[in-house]
Amino acid sequence: MNSKKPVIFVVGTTASGKSQWALEMAQNLSGSIVNCDSIQLYKSLDIGAAKPSREEMAIVPHYLYDYVPEGATMTAGNYSRDFFPCLENLPENHPVFVVGGTGFYFQAIEKGMYPVRQTPSGIQQEIAEILKTEEGAKKLYEEFQKIDPEAAQKIHARDHYRLGRAMELIRAEGKSVTQIQKEFSEAQAPFPYPLLKIGLRWDREVLRERVRLRTQKMLDAGLVEEVEVLLSRGLGEWPALQSVGYKEVLEYLRDHKSREWLFENIIQNTMGLAKRQRTWFQRDSEIHWFEGDSGLTKALAEVQNFVRESL
Repeated sequence: MNSKKPVIFVVGTTASGKSQWALEMAQNLSGSIVNCDSIQLYKSLDIGAAKPSREEMAIVPHYLYDYVPEGATMTAGNYSRDFFPCLENLPENHPVFVVGGTGFYFQAIEKGMYPVRQTPSGIQQEIAEILKTEEGAKKLYEEFQKIDPEAAQKIHARDHYRLGRAMELIRAEGKSVTQIQKEFSEAQAPFPYPLLKIGLRWDREVLRERVRLRTQKMLDAGLVEEVEVLLSRGLGEWPALQSVGYKEVLEYLRDHKSREWLFENIIQNTMGLAKRQRTWFQRDSEIHWFEGDSGLTKALAEVQNFVRESL
């Protein structure tokens, strides 16, 4: 383990203030910031991604922001392969704040990427045929419950995609999904740096107000114009533009919606995203949660202790 490079994950929902808080911490502790947001890594997605400004990025070193070309598509695997060389090149004896709300990316760098197994086409076709009828799907789910009751609790009987994928794996590998995942976890090397996980959260109504204010700020800063420029470059089908904030602007422009519709839909869908992020991060019992402005002061003390002990 590299004991001279403490890493602090700064997680939470969108609009929780992670970037600003991490900037202040990195400034106080002579640290660096590494992006772990799946949209802020793209070039040309600035306003809608709530990317730190160039002025903020000049205060302390920022990495893995604004580096993926227009039109490209990133995955958690791509990100993980970029992350570790980045960290290796950062200076010793200085903390690194890894900031974002993309839980799957955090999981990829901490736990590793679960290998995507390609099952034989014969098995895929067999499962697809069974799932064509309600009766077939019902019997397949009952089989799944008998073979792997633990995994079956996490997949709804009507989620035919995940049910089919699980049963393909079971038939191809000759073992349960739970056993496959257990073997994968046991084979993973531990995260190679001292690690502290900090989570920032707010009361739901307070968060909604923060989202409302940020949405207005984005629109005032030219979010619609940012999307219009991207459309003029032929990027209307870029998958990154299906992220919250951008997809609503695309619909607003395409269907001639009202400005009020745009404002309210961005807020509504941002709150939906926040709920999904909260659900993801709440599963991790190692995250130290801090709430509201008063919590940020307590979080600072915890980070300072962690950095001191790590160095």
